[in-house]
Amino acid sequence: MGTTTGFHLTSAAKPPPFPSSISLPHPRFPPTSYFPPPRPLPLVEIQKKQLNNIIDALNRAGDFARWINLLSSINPSSLPLTATLFVPSNDAISGFPTANAAGMNFDAFIVPYHIVPQRLSFSDLQQFPILTRLPTLFPSKFIVITNTSRFNFTLDDSLVTHPDILVNAAFSVHGINKVLDYNVYGSNDNGLFSPPPPPGKTAASTHMPKPILMPPSPNDPKPVEGTIILPPSPNDMKPEEETIIEVSFGVARLSNVFFVVFFWIFVLFLHPRFIEIPTD
Repeated sequence: MGTTTGFHLTSAAKPPPFPSSISLPHPRFPPTSYFPPPRPLPLVEIQKKQLNNIIDALNRAGDFARWINLLSSINPSSLPLTATLFVPSNDAISGFPTANAAGMNFDAFIVPYHIVPQRLSFSDLQQFPILTRLPTLFPSKFIVITNTSRFNFTLDDSLVTHPDILVNAAFSVHGINKVLDYNVYGSNDNGLFSPPPPPGKTAASTHMPKPILMPPSPNDPKPVEGTIILPPSPNDMKPEEETIIEVSFGVARLSNVFFVVFFWIFVLFLHPRFIEIPTD
């Protein structure tokens, strides 16, 4: 019977198998997503937004609630892309007979007459000379600058009390203390109407204002002020054919004169033998 010892031979511990590939943790990035650019707003939406901006500015300024009622009732698409609005105060509108919620007889041309289709800040308005006509959305009607003083700037004799209520890239809004009346100042420069002269000037010292924002047509040239225009002379009124005939006839006569003079010079100096000199 064999004897056993107290020792058991055991194999050395083997290391764990080395993995063929090591997987490292990857940082997690949010999934990329593509957001297309927003679509441009339709023109009607832009005009509606601009009208809301104007109404909000008038609400913040106060004292223009009645005119806001009128602006709220107009079609935003009727507004130009750029414009200047002159807004009468509540006190100015209260002088009209009340016929609607706005507190005045609604005239379809009142609001268009208070809108100039060009953005003009208060500093821009001050650059124009007195009696400048500003075109409006009311065809053939103009707003007249009647005073250019900084603290007494008037249009159609209405004082600008709240300049630059709103000024952005497209619109300017100014508050005034009277409703502009196109029956007094708005007529076109047709020679039949002359606005009342500003204080301190007589009618003889004023000139009819001209719409400098609307350049004259090249087909309708006007003489410069102070230029004297002379009537055409009779010679300028001759037909072209008659003038050509007269010039041709004059050249022919002048040629005949030169021929005769040259002939006698030739005869006298080069051929004296042709001339018989009498002898005694």
